[in-house]
Amino acid sequence: MNSLYSTIIKASFGHDIKEKEIKVVVSVIGAMIFAKKPLDNNVLIMLLEVKILGLDTDRLGLIQKGLVSVISPGPVLCFHHWSFEDFLLSLSFSQQHPKLSTI
Repeated sequence: MNSLYSTIIKASFGHDIKEKEIKVVVSVIGAMIFAKKPLDNNVLIMLLEVKILGLDTDRLGLIQKGLVSVISPGPVLCFHHWSFEDFLLSLSFSQQHPKLSTI
């Protein structure tokens, strides 16, 4: 299962991800893990730098699109499988994805 989740992370964020994008991914996924319950998109958009000021787009949509196989679509975000959360908190994740391991 860890191999599958690692592949999903690499496909979504394995490209040359910028420092600001890393912070947003860590903030959003960290909030989802910490809350232990589904979070409304409006709550997540209030997190630092999730909304791109002056544009009609937000980085939350990019995260949702990238992780569509493990995060439910729609206005409330939650993990499809709690094993994905376990993976994000694992040593395996931090070793394989050091840029994102601050989650």
